[in-house]
Amino acid sequence: MFFNKSTYGDFLKSAEGIATNILAARLQGLEENKMIEKLEHPESKAKILYKLTQKSIDLLPIIVEIHLWAEKYIDIPTELKALLKEAKKGKDEFIKATTRQLKKQVTN
Repeated sequence: MFFNKSTYGDFLKSAEGIATNILAARLQGLEENKMIEKLEHPESKAKILYKLTQKSIDLLPIIVEIHLWAEKYIDIPTELKALLKEAKKGKDEFIKATTRQLKKQVTN
């Protein structure tokens, strides 16, 4: 799906082109607010994994609604359009399935 970023490097390589100091500050703020948690990377002691907390996962229905609204009024990436198309087919089931996937990532 679209939840494929979990390290600082992954976020840094994103199309958004966020500056390193801003990225570090945002990750720190998310961690301080218990939206994400840092975990040891299983393959590298130099890397840290960032995982969503249940608190963040609980925002999924709101985020889906915001994206559905945004689709009407702003240009959104093609990848996101495809996800929204899936969400529109059955929003409740899409949210349940995505929530299950996110919870699985939290426990792994």
